[in-house]
Amino acid sequence: MIFRSSYTSAEQNTLLLTLPGDGSPVNFFIGGKFGSPSSDDQDGAISLVDSTNTVLLQRTVMVRVRKNANNLTERERDRFLDAFSTLNASTAVYQIFLDSHNGPADPEIHRRNAFLPWHRAFMSSFERHLQVGFPSVTVPYWNFDQPSPNIFSPDFMGSTPNSVGRVTFSSTNPLRNWAIGGVTGVIRILSFNSTTSGAPVESETGTLALGADFDSFSFMENDPHDFAHNSISTGPLRSQATATQDPLFFLLHSNIDRLWAKWQWLRNRFNASDSNSYSPGTGARIGDFVTDTMWPWNGATAPPRPPTAPGGPLPQLAFPSKPPPVPTIADVIDYIGRTQGNSNNFDYDDVPFV
Repeated sequence: MIFRSSYTSAEQNTLLLTLPGDGSPVNFFIGGKFGSPSSDDQDGAISLVDSTNTVLLQRTVMVRVRKNANNLTERERDRFLDAFSTLNASTAVYQIFLDSHNGPADPEIHRRNAFLPWHRAFMSSFERHLQVGFPSVTVPYWNFDQPSPNIFSPDFMGSTPNSVGRVTFSSTNPLRNWAIGGVTGVIRILSFNSTTSGAPVESETGTLALGADFDSFSFMENDPHDFAHNSISTGPLRSQATATQDPLFFLLHSNIDRLWAKWQWLRNRFNASDSNSYSPGTGARIGDFVTDTMWPWNGATAPPRPPTAPGGPLPQLAFPSKPPPVPTIADVIDYIGRTQGNSNNFDYDDVPFV
């Protein structure tokens, strides 16, 4: 853990506080130490000690971030799979993610500048649904321009498909019961060798170099995003209307959001009112502007929005959180609270917080 006396002050491993005798509160900031995320729930601790180093109070905590899925420990991987399979087994709940990313939703969420903010909110919704029953879980990312043998294995996302294209899961992998519409199994055939190479997509370096303004960077929706989807030669992941039928979808989009987050950090693009950080682009319509609320969480179903709005408001966790129940574009741009003072309560293992 690290401490700061103010949000922008230098981080310290310990923090000396002088408490007033009248009991007035003293504000300070606590955060995870970059490069040292938790691997188990409550594996960190904060201690309050007096001038004699006597421990007055101790609280255990977890520094919870989204990690490279290929590098997860077995315990981290299995916790995520348990949470994911539990959500899938809750058919009505998982249907929200199928219905929010289907054919009628396509014009609302793709091929427009709102693509990145919308999918960030979508990932937050998914992660929060997982955390209802598994609070220590985050959504790991598939770093798709790198070899990922641990991801495409029987113990994780499934390995070599059988004769009809269904991937193989181990007997202990809870995803072996994965079902959509009463049909069990995941169809996925890769167009590349995941053991020796990444998917045929633009590299991370190339993606981050797309440009210094959001309009330029937003071209990443084509490559690497579309190219990552199309690196699956057979399966629902190839079509946006069916992509959420494959559990790999969420690891893919965790990486898409990570690349945007890293681009924001490299170029300090967190101010929602700065067109370099976000621009609605040419031909913008409702849902593209920073003050617009986002479907489906706003419940809007009048054209040009899709005809239904599944799922209701964005889930809220026990602690104060952003995005709120009805998020705007602006609510997800400064996801770490650099300019707005409160965060979306997620980060990535290779993107510094400050």
